[in-house]
Amino acid sequence: MENMPSRRTFLLSGAAVTAVAQTKPEEPGSPAVRYRVLGRTGLKVTELGFGSEAVSDLSVFERALDAGINFFDSARNYQNGNAERALGAALRGKRNQVILCTRSYADNARQAALDLDDSLKALGTDHVDIWYLGQKDSPGEIKDDMLDAQHAAQKAGKIRFRGVSSHRPAAIADFAIRQKFDAIQIPYNFAIGTRRDPFNLDASNLDPTLDRFKEAGIGVVAMKVMAGGYRGIKIEEKNLDIHARSGSRIAAIRWALRNDRVQTTSVRMMDRDQLEENLRAMSGTFSERDARLLAAYTDAVRPVLCRMCGGCDGQCPYGTPVGDVVRALMYAEGYGSYEKGLETFRSAGAVRCSECRTCTVSCPNGVRVAERMRRAQQLFG
Repeated sequence: MENMPSRRTFLLSGAAVTAVAQTKPEEPGSPAVRYRVLGRTGLKVTELGFGSEAVSDLSVFERALDAGINFFDSARNYQNGNAERALGAALRGKRNQVILCTRSYADNARQAALDLDDSLKALGTDHVDIWYLGQKDSPGEIKDDMLDAQHAAQKAGKIRFRGVSSHRPAAIADFAIRQKFDAIQIPYNFAIGTRRDPFNLDASNLDPTLDRFKEAGIGVVAMKVMAGGYRGIKIEEKNLDIHARSGSRIAAIRWALRNDRVQTTSVRMMDRDQLEENLRAMSGTFSERDARLLAAYTDAVRPVLCRMCGGCDGQCPYGTPVGDVVRALMYAEGYGSYEKGLETFRSAGAVRCSECRTCTVSCPNGVRVAERMRRAQQLFG
């Protein structure tokens, strides 16, 4: 495509479009924490948000609070509820200092309402600031009674604002705007770009959707900011260790925040080292050096990273949701969460690759589908 910008050009395009953000005065030993307002909610959120999955050391939460992070994100099914319990313990006596979010992945209103009550109990609070209907990739997945459950919870004071999380923001945009959701959480990272994207999920074509959310007053929370976060996985005997290089995680966060259509992020920080590194993203804005780091990482992860573009949907003759299976590997190999990977793999249903002599599924972004499918079956069995 003659007019297709190079990845480097695209990455650099954000360097000069950095949002103006309010800052918290820097404390000794801590980078400055910047704030933005989350859509029409009026919530003043830190640009760096804390995704609470797989954190077992409460001191990591405590350090985040001391550094000024005020946006904490969880989910009912993270670690079978243990993630919410750990977060709740860390926030004891500090609940009013933070903006607290969680979600239910339930597919029916009754279970979603039960999940909310269980979440409130685990988190040790009588309300959350944002409650998402989780992982809804098409309007048909959100039933009317699920919307009613959100409104009822809001009326009862259990939630302040209604949210939805989706891997297909363009596919759900009309619905989200029509239903007047207050916040949406979407994948947004430097590696998403593709030339064949029926869901407009590549980072350049996503711009019109982000513009629509901003115009509608819907706050946007970026997830999967690290594009898999791969460290140490081998492809053809080459280590994918780009994220071990100094500054690459910082660059990934700065890329996601390079304009004001995204107000905050939900970033997994499993230990103090990751937290301290991510905090340093607040000390500057997206730069040419950041672009070079991310371009190198994008090339390295091309064979393994699902960009959730939908390009492989419906290709498998047995109906296997290939993207979900590849994403399960990302959780296990990239994020280091085998449990999350196994859960995602199992939810994909039966994987019947052994019944095919050759794999007919082709990824427009270069993922080696057959290799990834075999690897998933070996790992999750």
